[in-house]
Amino acid sequence: MEISILVTVKNDLNNIKSLLSSLKVLDDEFEIVIVDAFSTDGTYEYLQSEQESLNLNLGRKRGNRSVGRNECIRLAEGRKLIFLDADTEIAREWATFLRKNIDRDILAGKIIQDPTSRWSDLDRVPILYKGKDVTFPSNNLMYSRNVIEKIGEFDERFNTAEDIDLNIRAIDGGFEIFGDENVIVYHHPRQTYSSLLRQSYYDGIGRKLIQKKYGLKSSFNRANMKRHPFIESSRLAFGMLGYLFGGTN
Repeated sequence: MEISILVTVKNDLNNIKSLLSSLKVLDDEFEIVIVDAFSTDGTYEYLQSEQESLNLNLGRKRGNRSVGRNECIRLAEGRKLIFLDADTEIAREWATFLRKNIDRDILAGKIIQDPTSRWSDLDRVPILYKGKDVTFPSNNLMYSRNVIEKIGEFDERFNTAEDIDLNIRAIDGGFEIFGDENVIVYHHPRQTYSSLLRQSYYDGIGRKLIQKKYGLKSSFNRANMKRHPFIESSRLAFGMLGYLFGGTN
């Protein structure tokens, strides 16, 4: 098996249906590995019903995202491991441009936010490590298996920012993270203000974990502040709450 697509999911039935629908255009070169964290909304049962129509390797594992993604890695057969989130859909030419980069050790594609979201233009808050941006999320991110074998799997102590930690270890391992904006997925972001702030709180926890392990500090995105001063100020406030009072494992 050449390429494995790795997805973790919990209680996200509608989004996982959309993702699988977009993946049905892929050929047999692609293996789809999904690990369900014991959903209770019918997600797992739906995935079971799709196993015959897709090249779907299905597992279940309790735990955080790092635990789920590591289980995906163990189940996968591919030499190239592509991480997607359950709330995404691949673009029509995603596989074509991905194959053009298949010899890369690490590849970060482009994530386009659903334009119907009120904050679809909010960007990531980058962290630089040795002059490199390490905040590429484990969504539309490809790692060669040989890289994982050298630097190790996701650190399961991280319940958030596990992708930043993996990217830092890749840079330390001498690998480059290449980007191609033609490898596109569409992301369905959180639609409610409360869910956005909840995510900001956990982002703050993640930045605390990264600061504790590597001494790296995070700042803020000035463009976000200019476009959405109220929302971005709120995100910063809740991120600080997570940083100061959130758990660290």
